[in-house]
Amino acid sequence: ELNEEISPEDAAREFAREYLTVMFDKKDQEPEMSIEIVDSSDEETPEELRRQQVLTKLVGDIPEGAKEFLLYLDPRCPMAVVMVVIKDAQPTRRMQVILAGEYSRPVSVLPVVEGDPFAAETTGKKTSPDTRAAATAPPADAADPVGPAETNAPDDSSDEAEGEVSPVGGAGAALGAGWRSYFQVSWLPVLLTVGLFLLTLGRKPVFAQVAALLVSQSLVVALAAWYLLPVPAWSATALAVVVVAICGEALFHRRARSWRVPLVVAGGLFSGLVLAGSAPFAATFSASGTGRGEVLAFLLGSEGALVLVALVTAAVLLPLSRFAWYRRVVVEPVAVVVIGAAIFSSVEKYL
Repeated sequence: ELNEEISPEDAAREFAREYLTVMFDKKDQEPEMSIEIVDSSDEETPEELRRQQVLTKLVGDIPEGAKEFLLYLDPRCPMAVVMVVIKDAQPTRRMQVILAGEYSRPVSVLPVVEGDPFAAETTGKKTSPDTRAAATAPPADAADPVGPAETNAPDDSSDEAEGEVSPVGGAGAALGAGWRSYFQVSWLPVLLTVGLFLLTLGRKPVFAQVAALLVSQSLVVALAAWYLLPVPAWSATALAVVVVAICGEALFHRRARSWRVPLVVAGGLFSGLVLAGSAPFAATFSASGTGRGEVLAFLLGSEGALVLVALVTAAVLLPLSRFAWYRRVVVEPVAVVVIGAAIFSSVEKYL
């Protein structure tokens, strides 16, 4: 019903204005925008199978003295962007996949000098890079030379600005995606890990909690990677509730009770769902036939980030715990701050 209220042109315009930023030397630009609907099917395609595309062109001049061109994708963007750089009518060999909150690799726009560079007099000309940022564009279409700074979104029967995140293959890319997923989509997984150390710093309770968190979080991420577990929209809210409960308990108790580990397990399950809903996760596992190597690499990256946060937290809190004022000056204020941050993270999207 919502898609019926939004025209394809409005959806493309909102994407280009709200999520995509054109930059020269990391300075925002305001290119002119034009939007048109074009027929992407040939004449022999039956009428009921014909498809259209919404073509959005962003055109502007290169600022004087500029050295690099790049794109920035807003962290709120629900999809990835595939960018192909075309210079002198020749597309580059490799596409760039830009995830939410990331910059593209810089593209040089320095003048191209013609003739002998050692000659006394040389003439130069600056070539404008034709750059295409295609949201959810397939690789075959992404290499087609099109206009400067274009975003190409398919217009099907639903008339919606929705796309599939382009997969990034390889265990190395999955390892980096796992690391980014822990920090990029939300601070709630980090807050959950920090909250484990506020109740007690005893070796056995801490080891049990960290182990329970690692196992439960890894299990959910693996099941989601193999399409065996859906990711509900309320995962972040549920995780925020668990973080509040864990940190709130630290304000009233000084030792782990019987319900502590099950509570941490619940937090690990919801934390895994939050990671599975991140853009790096979608970019890694959007293709069918997910391999075991990619899943293990993603888990290694995300769990490595968790262990790093745990080690840093322990290294900061352990020396301070020797003082009599530790709980009053450190634990209680930190617990209140973490609770406030968790609540804010869960309601931020509704503000």
